Amino acid sequence: MHSSLQEICTSTRALLASIPPLQDSTLLSAGRAPLSLLPGDPQTCLRLAYQQLHAVPYREVKTCWRRLYVDAALWVIVGIIEGAIGDEKSGDGWVSQVVETLDMALILTGAVGREEVVGAWFEVLEEVVGGCAEGRGRPRKRRKVEGDDELLHTFPDNIAVTPNIKHPIPRFQRLSLSAFEAKVTDPETQIPLIIEGAIQHWPAFEEDRAWKKPGYLMRKTLDGRRLVPVEIGRSYTDAGWGQKILTFQEFMREYMLELDTPTPAAAASEPRTNGNPTSDKASTESPLPGAKHDNKGYLAQHDLFAQIPSLRADIAIPDYCYTSPAAPPSNLSNVKAVDELDEPLLNAWFGPADTISPLHTDPYHNILAQVVGHKYVRLYAPCETSKMHPRGTQDDGVDMSNTSCVDLDVAMSVWDEISCWEEPKGRGRPGEHGNGEAEAVDDAGTRHRYPGFRTARYVEGVLGPGDCLYVPVGWWHYVRSLTPSFSVSFWWN
Repeated sequence: MHSSLQEICTSTRALLASIPPLQDSTLLSAGRAPLSLLPGDPQTCLRLAYQQLHAVPYREVKTCWRRLYVDAALWVIVGIIEGAIGDEKSGDGWVSQVVETLDMALILTGAVGREEVVGAWFEVLEEVVGGCAEGRGRPRKRRKVEGDDELLHTFPDNIAVTPNIKHPIPRFQRLSLSAFEAKVTDPETQIPLIIEGAIQHWPAFEEDRAWKKPGYLMRKTLDGRRLVPVEIGRSYTDAGWGQKILTFQEFMREYMLELDTPTPAAAASEPRTNGNPTSDKASTESPLPGAKHDNKGYLAQHDLFAQIPSLRADIAIPDYCYTSPAAPPSNLSNVKAVDELDEPLLNAWFGPADTISPLHTDPYHNILAQVVGHKYVRLYAPCETSKMHPRGTQDDGVDMSNTSCVDLDVAMSVWDEISCWEEPKGRGRPGEHGNGEAEAVDDAGTRHRYPGFRTARYVEGVLGPGDCLYVPVGWWHYVRSLTPSFSVSFWWN
């Protein structure tokens, strides 16, 4: 057993025992009964905390349950490691168990109060999986993954159907910080911009750290063992849309590479269900019905870089995010009030061709940086909001006023003049489903319910590797991946 594992196991046990649960002010609200069980029966505490995390919308979950979950997870992995130490027949199955337990704690709770120790565990696991035992110089022992040949190449970047750009977004080559600031601080010139060549210095574009290579991403995720929350379905506005948590290898094989060889699920210490701490969207614990590729899988709006800091080292926050744009109009009903940010918020957007983000607005200014592949983007100004038909508050109490009722894909199949596709009417939605998708919807309903949408003014463009899109607060935007794509968004006030 790796000496560093023994050391961190010992230090974790000492940390957890340093303050008894019944004397820990953060945990006390969870009650005496579960806290008395924590050191001796962490699995029971893990299940109890899991139930409490899903009993109410995430924003209403008490900190004590988040902390109970992460402490119980740490006790569980201490038990796993102590059971494996000295057992020469244990193999490396314990690695997947430990990774899954830690990642569930990160995704469900943010590892509240235990961020440093969880980060230290992943650093040690990277050493172990890499086969670099201290002082022994052993070569990396790489886990065999079926379909390795496919994982060594780059993602395809050929655009099957090229959009016809009628109203292009202004483009600038390496726009200087002062020139950008001059534009965004003036309400008259605060409009969407595509900036070329501003992020080409990122390590994510370098040959040995290129995100376009599936094999590199697999290595950064402990040979695909890391867990990620994946959106399943065409759009979060569609019936049947849901989320599930997969290993990165499962996500890559099923949705990014579409390999036919089945991948066994990793050992689970808890059911793998949605637990995105930044979202209160509906979730599902099992795959949606239908054929394997009837639904897209999208790793969307997830802070992957807090979860995997080594990927964070491959990018940098653009200087543009440290400007102070003019405030949006105060009468925008589709823009929610937000707190001032100390640092930009980062999110990953990673998925196959034809994943979409429906027409919506963000509460922050946004730089969308394209690292891998191409995306089509369309934006409508705040003055067009009435024609966007915001959804408002849903029956379940979720405020969806930042999302349009209009399905842009359907609208483009109804009105040729607003379509970006060259195909005849009814074929305005490229992708694996072909014409059936457009034909299955009620085109007449769109035509009669949203007639004003046809006249709404918009700008559009295609983002390629190295491009950045600036999206001002309040601008409605739709995004479609034209190829497998990896983007990073940076939100700031």
